Amino acid sequence: MNDIQAENSRTEPPATTSTQQSCQPDLHSVLREMSAMLAELKVEQRHTTTAVNNMENRLRASESQVEELRKKSGGAESEKSSSSEELKDLKISLNKQVEKLKKENQAQAVNQSVMEARFGTELEELKTKNDDLETSFNSQVQSLNKEIQERKVAFSASLSRGEAGHTGPYNTEFPLVYKHVFTNIGNAYNPATGIFTAPVRGVYYFRFTAHGFGGKDVSVVLQKNGQHIVEALVIQPQDRLSSSNGVSQLLEAGDVVCLKLRANAWVFDTAAHHCTFSGQMLFSL
Repeated sequence: MNDIQAENSRTEPPATTSTQQSCQPDLHSVLREMSAMLAELKVEQRHTTTAVNNMENRLRASESQVEELRKKSGGAESEKSSSSEELKDLKISLNKQVEKLKKENQAQAVNQSVMEARFGTELEELKTKNDDLETSFNSQVQSLNKEIQERKVAFSASLSRGEAGHTGPYNTEFPLVYKHVFTNIGNAYNPATGIFTAPVRGVYYFRFTAHGFGGKDVSVVLQKNGQHIVEALVIQPQDRLSSSNGVSQLLEAGDVVCLKLRANAWVFDTAAHHCTFSGQMLFSL
């Protein structure tokens, strides 16, 4: 500054006192302004430095965050990659299980179809067997009912229907027809012919009575298939007389039993039913 003033003093003509006085305040003003500006610049520089430092700190912090994010991103990518691999493996495993289940389901469907077909066939066979058994059972029931009905055999009849009179004498054996029926369970006795026909094989018991007057024989014979079995006989010169007899016989189904009046004998019956013919099955064989 002094050098500049020295040069100015050598080159310029000497100033007047008023000029020196007017320039000196301007210089001080400029210096003050420049000092103020310099101070402001220093302040601004400090602010700028502070801002730069802050920016640098923020930049370093950002770089640290970026690095951390990169690390995290790398870990996340690794985890993502690992998760993707696990998910892929899980999908493969699930697909395999699904395929296995589909195959098992198909196999079960086939087995079910086979079982349904077999059960359907077996059911039809069982229905057929059941129908056969039912038919057989019904047949057996009917047969048993018939047999039970056939086992219920009992009859009793008298010679007279209510009229009084003699039967006989005849010169040959004469079949007696007991027309008045008291009971005829099983219808084994025929009141039109006087013949009893055994419905089943079994043991039967027969009993008969003969009534008449004296002077002639009163004789009635029980015959089985035309053969003499037993006889009720009474001989008396006068008055009324009666005789009876009974027998158990093993009969085959279809065997016939009847009563016949002996030749030259007679019987007498009235509404009191003196002459009777009865029989019943004791048990079947």
